[in-house]
This record gives sequence, structure tokens and C-alpha cells, in this order.
Amino acid sequence: MKVGKLSKRIACVTLDIESDLLDKSGRIRMFDSTDLMRQYSRIVQKHNIKVTGFLVTSLIEKYSTEIKLLSQTIPIEFGVHSHSHERRMQYFADEVSSSVAAYEDFFGVKPIGYRAPNGLIDSKGIVSLIENQFKYDASIFPSIRLDEYGYSNLHLPNQPFRFVHSGNEIIELPAACLDTLRLVFSMSYIKFLGLDIYKTLMRFFPLPDVVILDSHPYDYYINQIAGNIHGWKKYAHLRNCDQAFEVFEGVITLLREKGYEFMLMSELYKYVTNLSELPIVSVEKLR
Repeated sequence: MKVGKLSKRIACVTLDIESDLLDKSGRIRMFDSTDLMRQYSRIVQKHNIKVTGFLVTSLIEKYSTEIKLLSQTIPIEFGVHSHSHERRMQYFADEVSSSVAAYEDFFGVKPIGYRAPNGLIDSKGIVSLIENQFKYDASIFPSIRLDEYGYSNLHLPNQPFRFVHSGNEIIELPAACLDTLRLVFSMSYIKFLGLDIYKTLMRFFPLPDVVILDSHPYDYYINQIAGNIHGWKKYAHLRNCDQAFEVFEGVITLLREKGYEFMLMSELYKYVTNLSELPIVSVEKLR
């Protein structure tokens, strides 16, 4: 499905601000390292882009200084990425309510955007977001995931759409996937396959008009925590890890060349809300 009356291409760079992968200490090495933060910020500043950070709100107490400093360094806004990065669905509603309280206490306003850990969300989760007055969700990866968190969202649109339930709605802003092929376009995937592979595939399976790039701080230094990872995932994460910042810059350059305008997720939400022909999906369609 195509988004009705979309007059321009839009890209949003997002950063899931969570503890480093499988690190039980709760560290975010990018926030602990001036050098890592400087490298990331330099690319954002150089290319005049904006970032939306989806924040695990239990980390606010530990990293409040770094969050404030990042806000002063680059154009960034914050959404919610759960309270504790809990993946079990029976705790979803509790995670939402706890995250809203922590976010509002720190920022002084209610959050408007949510992304569930690992993209794990069901119909009850969407209803919980609606009940907590979120304006948009960014949890859906309209693809197939084959690991222990597996899901199939191939039946959902590869572009912004409206989730509706009992007369209420929430805008869904799904992560980017190549059209038809539905290959996820995120930093972890791009590092694994290589940007050149994506450029080749895009000749036949182009990017959608709205590109939401998913990433994590640890995508840029996964070699520092490789001991936490085992099996095929370790190999996948370590691919091109030494060139992570160069890959990120290459992605931004590619999107610029393809005519994408960079927005915050709140700006994208406001833009698509005014479109008259967004696809409408009942929350019951979410498996």
C-alpha cells in the first residue's frame, strides 16, 4: 500500500537507547565514552540530520547527565523504549505505565512515541499505548524475524498506517524495509550484509518513501562487548564492526542522494496525521 498524497521522501534516524547487548551491568558505553559520543555527534552535525532516541526509562537516573548533554549537542528528541527492556508480553502494560511516569517526571511532559523492545508487540500492547495516550507507535518491523523473538508482519503495510480500536486510533510508523523483499533496513542489518549489497538490491526492491532507520548505541562498538554474544549472532554483529561509523555516514549520504528529507519522529507523525489516505488496520490484525 502507498501512503496517500505523500509529496516528499522522509527519513528518520532513530536510536534505541538501552543497555549494551546482553550486558547485565546496565552500561551504555557510548554514554560512558566521550570519544564514542563525539564520533556519533560529529556525523549528525556534519550532515545536519535529526535523531529520535527511544529511551529505556529506567536508565534515566544513571544517565541523566549524558541525556541532557546529548540534547545540548545534537538535534534530538526522546520517545519511550519501555521502562526496563522487558520482553515478556504479560508485563507490557506495566512497562508502559512505569515508563510514562518516569518520562514525565524527568522531562516534565508526557511522551508521544513508543517503540517496544525487539519490536515485540501484540494487539493488547497497542491498546495499552492508546489507553496511555501515545500518539504514535514505532514497534512494527513489517518483515519476518526468525530468532527466538520470531514474528511475521508481512501482512502489515510497509509505510505509515493507522491502528484502530473501538473508535480510537494510534499512528504506526514502521521501521524501514525494502519494498516487496521486506528486508529490514537498519544499522545492524546494513553492517551485516554491507551497504553495497543494499544498493544493488535497491535497483529492484526500492526503499519506501518513508524510511525509519533503527539503530542502537552498541551498533557502533559491538566489538567491545562481543564476549556477551554467542553463536551465529556473534558473527552477524561483528561483520563490518570496525567500520560502523563509516557505514552510518554512508547510509546518511545515500538517503540524501535519494532525496530524503530528515525529520524527527514527532515531525513525521504530524505530517502523516494530515494525510487523508493512510491505510487503516484493526489492532486485531496484529498477531
